[in-house]
Amino acid sequence: MSSIRSAEQTYRQWSSPILLELKEREHQLEPADREALQNILLERRLINSGNPNGSDRRKAEPDNGG
Repeated sequence: MSSIRSAEQTYRQWSSPILLELKEREHQLEPADREALQNILLERRLINSGNPNGSDRRKAEPDNGG
């Protein structure tokens, strides 16, 4: 495993619990900080965003040019 990949894996292992703890305390955050936290949680897929649409939706079948 490359050192960059190893560092990224370590970062994710340490940061995910911290982000989830912040999620529990988001009512204490400023609105801009709350929005930034939501964006990070969605990006890292640490919260359920429902049923995504478009290119973000994972498909079982290959795309047929659509």
